[in-house]
Amino acid sequence: MSVPSARWSVAMVAQAYGLTARELEVAHLVARGLPTGEIAAELFVSPHTVRDHLKAAFRKTDVSVRGELVARLFA
Repeated sequence: MSVPSARWSVAMVAQAYGLTARELEVAHLVARGLPTGEIAAELFVSPHTVRDHLKAAFRKTDVSVRGELVARLFA
């Protein structure tokens, strides 16, 4: 699968779950292995905001931990 079609597939999966662009952006950074503080710094938000985005993404995708979220969206 080429990179553009892989991105398209991830976008389609995210859309199917109803993720916002920011929730998907946080999920991408989680997939890169970044901890909450580094995600917050990269996105210029507080760690609390990152946790809120993660909780929303967990709820929408019916998962409870970061590894499950990454598997659900990117596997």
